Amino acid sequence: MKNFRKLFMLTFVAATVLFTSCSKDDTTDPTVNYPTVNFMTSAGYVKADITLAPGFEFLTGINASMNATSKEKLVKLTITRVFNNTPTIVLDSTINVEVLAYDNFYTTKTTTGVEKWIFAVTDKAGVKSEISYNITTEEAAGEIYSYEATLMGGRYNTNVGSFWSSLNNQVMLQNVAENNKNKVDFVYFYGDNNHASIHAPANEYANTEAWGSLFSNWSPRNATTFKTTNGVDWASVANDAPIVAQATGMTLTMLNELTVGQIIAFETAATSANPGKKGLFKVMAIEGTASTDRTIKLDIKIQK
Repeated sequence: MKNFRKLFMLTFVAATVLFTSCSKDDTTDPTVNYPTVNFMTSAGYVKADITLAPGFEFLTGINASMNATSKEKLVKLTITRVFNNTPTIVLDSTINVEVLAYDNFYTTKTTTGVEKWIFAVTDKAGVKSEISYNITTEEAAGEIYSYEATLMGGRYNTNVGSFWSSLNNQVMLQNVAENNKNKVDFVYFYGDNNHASIHAPANEYANTEAWGSLFSNWSPRNATTFKTTNGVDWASVANDAPIVAQATGMTLTMLNELTVGQIIAFETAATSANPGKKGLFKVMAIEGTASTDRTIKLDIKIQK
């Protein structure tokens, strides 16, 4: 944990005030007179388990008071961070008060994972009460580009290109694609046996069977990978979190027999002009009845 900013204020109140008790992390003994401690509930304060993004600065405050029966003053305040099963004392403060208001404790969350924060007060008799919460840090979901109605043509469609670039959602005709090989991430063709098919330039079957060895001398031949998906709610894909969840373990460089409504995960190759980008595309339409008018229409969502 880096960049601690302990901008805090300890307010010592002479009068005895009884606060509502918070649940303790350890098992309490009904015969023991514990001091009272709870989290402040002001808006914006962390007071329960929460998930935060790296770099998020969070604020916490506690109220504590001596036990109304024992009347033993509070003599210690400690704050402990436990991460990877390793406790770190963040604050160990000697006090001598009946009532404590500890406010404006800030720190910045920088490490992914789960950590526990423990806030404890101890009274003059050595009786301790503590409260805690867990903070889970996850990388913030990334932004995406959303492209609708991206139209691609089959090999013999001379009006609509067959070659797609993720760099700018560009669909290229063959002559343009051959001058921009590193930009070509996948290609469309419609075959008598395979029907609607998407493939990477690196796929050898598509090269020899569909394109007459067009890609044999290409450099680079981008090896975009693909995978079919299940259960994706297309409308809810608003950032890259669901994309990353789907675009894993992919090895295929060609998918055949595509159908309308199908959602495919993909990742661009390291050699691409837009390398290592994960995305999803949804087949919106497959049209045409002859080799010269074959088309496929895709909606595409891809990492920025």
